[in-house]
Amino acid sequence: MDVKFGHIPGTKVGQIFKDRRALKDAGIHANIQKGIWGAGTGACSIVLSGGYEDDEDYLDFILYTGQGGQDEKTKKQIKDQEFVQGNKGLIISYENQSPVRVTRGYQIPNGPKEGYRYDGLYKVEKYEYSIGREGFKMCRFHLQSVQSIEGLKNSLTNTFKSSYLETQRENVNVNKIIRNPKNAELIKSIYDFRCQVCRIRLDTPYKRPIAIGAHIKGLGTPHNGPDNIENMLCLCPNHHDQLDKYSYSINPLDHSIIGLKEYQNQKLFKEKKHKLNDLFLEYHYKYFLKVNKKTT
Repeated sequence: MDVKFGHIPGTKVGQIFKDRRALKDAGIHANIQKGIWGAGTGACSIVLSGGYEDDEDYLDFILYTGQGGQDEKTKKQIKDQEFVQGNKGLIISYENQSPVRVTRGYQIPNGPKEGYRYDGLYKVEKYEYSIGREGFKMCRFHLQSVQSIEGLKNSLTNTFKSSYLETQRENVNVNKIIRNPKNAELIKSIYDFRCQVCRIRLDTPYKRPIAIGAHIKGLGTPHNGPDNIENMLCLCPNHHDQLDKYSYSINPLDHSIIGLKEYQNQKLFKEKKHKLNDLFLEYHYKYFLKVNKKTT
C-alpha cells in the first residue's frame, strides 16, 4: 500500500476501529505490527499502543519513542535505536513538514475504551537522540496536534475510558514555553551576531545577520532547561543544529570544543559580559558523552 499523507477520505477524528486490520483496510495505518508507517518519502502515520515505556502522551502533545532495539519476545529494550526505517521516515516528515496521522490504541491511558481511535493529524516539531529509562539511546520525536487541545477533546468526546484523567496543563506548558525574545536578541548583540564556535557572521542584504540564540540545556520535555542568558550561546544555524543533536559539546572545565574535527580542543569564543553558567554546559557535556559512548 502506497504511503498517503493527510486525512483519509471517509474517516473522521475520533472514529473507532475494531483492530489493526481495520485500520489497514481504511487506509489509516498499513502496518499490522509496526507503529510507524513510511520511510523513504516520510512517515505518514503512527500508532500508540504502549509498546515503549519512554513515550509521553499529553493528548495534544506527544513525546514519541521511535522503533527498534527491543527483544522480540520480552519487548524489553536491549540495544540502542537508530535513525533508520520508520525513525528516518519521521525525520523526513519533519524536514518536509508533512502531517502524521496519529492513532491511539486501547492499551494506553489516553486511548479509547476498546479498539483503536484515529486522533487526527500531528506535526513533527523536533527530534532528538536521548537516553531512555533503560540507559539506551532512543530516537524521540516531539509531535504537536494541528488542533487545539479544546478542539481535540471535543472531537474525542465519549471515547475516553472511565479512568481517563485530563493532563495537567502545566505539563503541556513545559513543551509550549513562551520564549523571551529579548534574551535571544541580547545574546546576539553581545557577539555581534557571530557564532561562538566558528566566529562567522552571516550577513544578509536585509541588514540583519543570521544567528540563533541557542539553549544549551534544551527547553521543554525531557530537559526542562531555563530560558535565560546563562543557558544560551550565540550560534550559526549549522552549529546550532549540531549542538541540539549532540554532534559536539563544550567541556565545562575549560570551554574547549569537543566533537568537531575542525575545531577540536579550540576554546569557545566568550565575551566577558556573557555570564555563562557552567552547570548547563556540564549537563549538555554529560549527555553528549552518553549519546556518543560507542563512537568516542
